[in-house]
Amino acid sequence: MSASFLQAVKARRSYYALSATSPIPDSQIQAIVESAVTNIPSPFNVQSGRAVVVFGEANQKLWDIVLKGYIKSLGDQAPAAVVKQNEDKIAGYATGYGSVLFFEDQAPLEALAKQIAPLATQFPIWSENSTGMLQFAVWTALEAEGFGASLQHHGAYAPEISAGIRSAFGLPETWKSTALMPFGVVAGPPGQPGREKTFLPIGDRVKVFN
Repeated sequence: MSASFLQAVKARRSYYALSATSPIPDSQIQAIVESAVTNIPSPFNVQSGRAVVVFGEANQKLWDIVLKGYIKSLGDQAPAAVVKQNEDKIAGYATGYGSVLFFEDQAPLEALAKQIAPLATQFPIWSENSTGMLQFAVWTALEAEGFGASLQHHGAYAPEISAGIRSAFGLPETWKSTALMPFGVVAGPPGQPGREKTFLPIGDRVKVFN
């Protein structure tokens, strides 16, 4: 079992060229996300992880919000080439079959931090740990089903995008955006064109002591 799991981990890559097709029904995609949200660990089992899955017109709406908000965040002085580059990149995310939006609900985290005041400063760190595991689980599971995906963070670093997403989909103000994951059937090789994925020597990264 561990071998098949690690093979799935190894196979997970960032795919940016996607098609709007799916090898599995939408209900199975929903089940993958629901299972990951249910079972991923969280600090003191606070269960702060949240996710939204969008298909079709809702997916287009998402990336329209991201595009408008991101171009606005660049400012009026941004070079035309930079604007065009980012427009093309975000338009590419919208060509996939759907997207998974990840959030951390700040309400239960803040309530728990008040209950356990000596550890209050640690909850933001643990929240990031938990959302990272959730994103990785969904990403790996989707790719195991034949999808390609990537992880984007427009909602996390541009407040107007995050607010626009919450407004468009009727989400609570306490839901903090942590990542957006466009996915679809792969239409090109993984990674950035012309950049081969390389690895540092594993002996420099893993230490074992007896």
